[in-house]
Amino acid sequence: MNYSARTLLLSLFILLLVSFSFTFTVQAQDNENGEITIESWLLLGPAETQLPLWHDTPNVRNQTYSLSNLLDHEPADQSKWTPAAGERVRWSGAKTLQWRAQSGEEAPLLTGSPGDAAPMFGWAAFYLENDRFTKATVTIHSHHPFVLYVNGEQKGTKSSSEEADSDAGSHSAEVRMLQGKHSVLVRSLYNPENDAPWNVKASVKSDNGATIKPSITPQRFLDLETISNQPQLGSLAISVDGSLAAMRINMPAPPDGQGDSWLEIRETSNGNLNREFRGGKDFGSLTWAPEGKKFTYTESEGGKTSLWLADLESGSQQRLLRDVEHFAGYRWSPDGSFILYSVSERPEANTTGVRLIDDLEERRPLHFNRSFIYKLNVPEGTTRRLTAGLLTTSLHDISPDGKKALISRSRTDYSQRPYSVTEYRVLTIETLETDSLFTVPFGGSGSFSPDGRSLLFTGGPSMFGDLGTNVPEGMVANDYDTQAYLYDISSRNVKPVTLEFDPAINQAIWGADSNTIYFTTTDRSYRNLYRYDVRRDRFTKIETVPDVINQVDIARNGRTAIYSGTGISQPVAAWTLDLRRDRSLQLRNPGDEFFSQVRFGRDKVWSFTTEEGREIEGYVYYPPDFDPDKKYPVISYYYGGTVPVSRDFGGRYPKELYAAKGYIVYVMQPSGATGFGQEFSALHVNDWGIIVADEIIEGVGKFLDEHPYADREHVGAIGASYGGFMTMLLLTRTDIFAAGVSHAGISNIASYWGEGFWGFQYSAIATANSFPWNREDIYIGQSPLYSADRVTTPLLFVTGMSDTNVPPGESLQMYTALKLLERETAFVAVDDQDHHIVDYAKYKLWKESILAWFDKYLKVEPEWWEEKYGQ
Repeated sequence: MNYSARTLLLSLFILLLVSFSFTFTVQAQDNENGEITIESWLLLGPAETQLPLWHDTPNVRNQTYSLSNLLDHEPADQSKWTPAAGERVRWSGAKTLQWRAQSGEEAPLLTGSPGDAAPMFGWAAFYLENDRFTKATVTIHSHHPFVLYVNGEQKGTKSSSEEADSDAGSHSAEVRMLQGKHSVLVRSLYNPENDAPWNVKASVKSDNGATIKPSITPQRFLDLETISNQPQLGSLAISVDGSLAAMRINMPAPPDGQGDSWLEIRETSNGNLNREFRGGKDFGSLTWAPEGKKFTYTESEGGKTSLWLADLESGSQQRLLRDVEHFAGYRWSPDGSFILYSVSERPEANTTGVRLIDDLEERRPLHFNRSFIYKLNVPEGTTRRLTAGLLTTSLHDISPDGKKALISRSRTDYSQRPYSVTEYRVLTIETLETDSLFTVPFGGSGSFSPDGRSLLFTGGPSMFGDLGTNVPEGMVANDYDTQAYLYDISSRNVKPVTLEFDPAINQAIWGADSNTIYFTTTDRSYRNLYRYDVRRDRFTKIETVPDVINQVDIARNGRTAIYSGTGISQPVAAWTLDLRRDRSLQLRNPGDEFFSQVRFGRDKVWSFTTEEGREIEGYVYYPPDFDPDKKYPVISYYYGGTVPVSRDFGGRYPKELYAAKGYIVYVMQPSGATGFGQEFSALHVNDWGIIVADEIIEGVGKFLDEHPYADREHVGAIGASYGGFMTMLLLTRTDIFAAGVSHAGISNIASYWGEGFWGFQYSAIATANSFPWNREDIYIGQSPLYSADRVTTPLLFVTGMSDTNVPPGESLQMYTALKLLERETAFVAVDDQDHHIVDYAKYKLWKESILAWFDKYLKVEPEWWEEKYGQ
């Protein structure tokens, strides 16, 4: 037999073995009434326990401690368990317990004679996977006491013991099962006075005929609980010498999301943990000191903030500032001899309930707050106020020699877009003298070069007039497309660094010398890192690991950086970057174990060319169990506004979750998004869907034509904010969608322009030089409200009822129109939430509503929606 033949036979043998194992794990028996008897189990234990000392002495309630009371005490933290055959649980000292697989209708928690055994705990587990929403009844039978848990939540207790010649007692629990996999765990207590076999039996029955498959494998598709409780990587900071990285880790947990949070210090060379800080400290605004292995952080309570200095080498901590009210940020001087910090001042509260609004921005609650700069000497602790007056003083940077600071002040100016101007000055810290640089309507941020001769500014294309714009004649630049400029302090000359560079700038960091700048960018659907050579005027893309870079910090020596990021089906992680070799090393992956049993689907890039010849980039998410011979409902997701929908993981609209629920998800980047060059982004200005609606309709049509497994009869549309506006507008223009979802969408452009806190300022860029009195074609022609009678597609509105960006009235007025027109529509109001739904519990209910709406119309499975809202 040749090598190829032997290899083929071996492969077939392995395939059969795997198939046999899979069949074993889903073994179950269906009864005539649809009840499924569990026949495959995971068992753990037994683990001996005992009644506590003086258990037979009555307590303050005149009650003794009985055997059944042992059930009230959980001997282990089961919330961290993911039972699987062979997995071990550390129990006590050197003793470990191991999960083992067992087949049969009865799960034997103890085999053989127990003899004179003490009370014992044993655990039996299995998983249930359902293909659609259902309510199910889980029933457990045993002669011995037990507690039942489903998805970690206690669902009931049976405290009785039945003799061997009697029927086993049972407990049944009704379980609300979203589509996906669910864990069932039974913690049983052996009663040594009962000689009945210590076995457990279980069954499950769906109330709507949903397919439920039992198994003993924990691998699952992504679900709402997982996406809600995923580890979060907070702010990153690298030490001055580049040897250490500080990072915050957050672990949300039910029921309110207040889980665990801690600070880690890791070695950048290998990712090893150097130090860990737990125990409730905030560690806010963490910044490494300019010298040594020291860092500062803030702690806030009751509106007051203290600033601390921690020394890792000595282990000491020093409070630099105590209980500063309305603390607003700080920055170290390059030599570490002082800190500049900001404090916010607030006017006296108006308690009359009547006030004059004399400025458009006075509607905002924090409009009258002003921030000013103070100097703190270190280590002396003495302070000095540097700025005052009517206008906020913003601190941008401190010069390399520590003598000067770059500051700015902004004021209202209704005579020109965007209705404010910003003046920039260089402040001499010792004398308080200032050198005025320039005043511009489109402001941005700035920083000193390492040699102190230049300033690096980031701002819109119009920051320095037409100097930074690169659009065809007749077009207006999109000032959300952030550019970079070098400003020579001596000559006052400005160089538009990114004039011919298509990616938009997110962050700019100087290297060790004045010849190198690092930019994080929005680069089409990605967020990438670039190195800019000032002398050669050349950009070089640095290869990094994730699709989307979230944070970057660079050591002062310019040799080492740290960054974090995510990607499609890539939860957040952090890496060290060797800037001399441009090589990355994983520093921390907080979700490695958390997502180890989650199976994701594949993805691909799919773009098309419009009839006008523009390429519209897009990408596709597939269900994890995708079969090209089947038909799948489709969700089309878009923003359509100023920024592309990046390839980041999760987020407020987690495409991976939609795919895990059995949808193909098609994301497109219509014209007007940044990251594709200024000409492309300028198409957003004064468009309001004129171009974008046609592109989305064309793109969805072409996608359906090229993908036969996409069910063209069941396509959904979803977007938020500007994307919510696009959903409404699309449904007035086409009937290709079977359902739509609009979160915080705009239905009347004029009312949003005048009522939203930022409406008129957003429109100063998005609707440049256009107003309700001179552009009826936009403010009425493109407002979905005025074409509501054309909507025939079921449309769900969801919005935060405290939204100050896009007020809830924008959704309410369109909802009102559709109700009066007797169209299929629904409105889900999320109380006490603003533009984004951030409350832990409300986020899950909000997300459930969206998925249930799509299930109702795209899968023709109305049970979930009906259970939630009775419709």
